[in-house]
Amino acid sequence: MEEQKIKEIIEEIPQYKVNKIANEIAIRISNVFTELKEQYDELLKKLEQCQIRIAKFEDENMSHYYSNGVIYFSNKIHTNSINEILVTEYLHFLQDCREQTCFQESLNYFAAKLLTQDLKERMNEFGIFFSSLIEGDYALLVNLVMQIDFLVGRKEFVQTVINNNDDYYELINKISNGNIDRLTSDFNKLYYLILDYKTTDDLYKVEQEIREMYFSIQNYIMKFYFYYTPIHIADEEAILGAKQKLEGLKNYRGVVEEDKFYEEGYQKITESLNKKEKQLKKKTSKNALAIIYKNRLIAFIKKLLSFNN
Repeated sequence: MEEQKIKEIIEEIPQYKVNKIANEIAIRISNVFTELKEQYDELLKKLEQCQIRIAKFEDENMSHYYSNGVIYFSNKIHTNSINEILVTEYLHFLQDCREQTCFQESLNYFAAKLLTQDLKERMNEFGIFFSSLIEGDYALLVNLVMQIDFLVGRKEFVQTVINNNDDYYELINKISNGNIDRLTSDFNKLYYLILDYKTTDDLYKVEQEIREMYFSIQNYIMKFYFYYTPIHIADEEAILGAKQKLEGLKNYRGVVEEDKFYEEGYQKITESLNKKEKQLKKKTSKNALAIIYKNRLIAFIKKLLSFNN
């Protein structure tokens, strides 16, 4: 309940200011996620319904919080410009009643960074070299979301983050052969290990556990996507696309010194894709021969009928 977090309401942001913020966010959403261009008016109307209040929190370390259609900020700084925190809380508003798991929150941070264009690059945390759009507790988790995004695309992601439907979860559940619960559970485990690192007396032990969990999730993402892909490939163009995804994925994966799982997986997956490519070519060749035979047969019958006449 919000009363457990809010100590005192200091000020309510006037509606005209809320409308201005809502308009700027709606414009960014429709510009960045172009598939929602036609939804601008609908988005604006929805975003204008959100309320913003400046408040004192029971926890002095808390600076922002969303509950029941209201965003609470500890001061006005967060409302002076469109920033990551403001956008993330508006995403919570759009996703009202959706459980904000660590996986969902990682999606939100990723979306917020895309919308604010305040992007980070390479970094080193817990001895892992990786790229992420954010720093801090969610850096590794957002990196993992970036890997999924690179592989599966953004269409369903946008529908889930902005329109609050289950498209993205259903897609990943399908690709992972019904194992999305494992993925979301592991995201939770990784996040809480990262929090444990701040208070533990055994930094080495927790750092090793963070690495193990991160690489377990990372390798699982690669494994479930490239297990699913060859089975459902229907043409040679899709083979080429899968090979390009496999090659490009290494630019997103975190590493310590070397990425043995990727190198070994790369070879096995390439062999699988090449095998599928040969099967498709053989099938295409058979189909082509069948068409030639059919055309010759039709021509022969026509010639025969013409001769009889």
